[in-house]
Amino acid sequence: MAYPTDLFGLSGLWFQWLLLLMVYSYVLYKETPAYRFAEHLYIGITMAISLMVAIGNVTRIAIRPLMAGEVIYVIPLILGFAMYALLISEYRWVSRYPIAILVGAGFGLGMRGVLIPNLLSQVISTIRPPTGNAPIDWFTFVYVAIGTICAITYFLLTYEHTGALSYPTRIGRWIIMIGLGVYFANTVLFRMSMLAGRAQFFLQVLKIIPM
Repeated sequence: MAYPTDLFGLSGLWFQWLLLLMVYSYVLYKETPAYRFAEHLYIGITMAISLMVAIGNVTRIAIRPLMAGEVIYVIPLILGFAMYALLISEYRWVSRYPIAILVGAGFGLGMRGVLIPNLLSQVISTIRPPTGNAPIDWFTFVYVAIGTICAITYFLLTYEHTGALSYPTRIGRWIIMIGLGVYFANTVLFRMSMLAGRAQFFLQVLKIIPM
């Protein structure tokens, strides 16, 4: 990407740079009016975009088919407007029905998308032996199988973790700690990569490094 030369591109680039300094002023110094301005601007723009996307989706999915003669779409529109009864204390009970339908439908669709990839696929991947002959494949298979069984044993709360049961539960606790450590390390590396990207943008705007 070349450094912009037109006024609109330069203004946008330097405005991004100023917003970057405002946001990181909270980390480097403390909460300042500049940081609050950048925060409120971000929240306002996000809300505006979300509102416009929601209006466009409602118009495309419900209003246009309704105007074309598909009367069935009047039902979700009525349920959607009924949710705003939550703002009126006297008619707040009306909003319970669309919210209950929305939560039930979301829970059903969510369970449909969770069972296969997050449960069944994990069980199949754990019990299915590797197809390759590489030692690392078999090591991974044995590690995942033993780690899964021991981690589940750690959450076995109906029996006291003593005697023969203490060994797998202790291994399961270590496996869980290793997994949480890996997740935390990934989070830290992701934040550091974001910081490196922002630092690169900072130097690019000042023409210290090429864009």
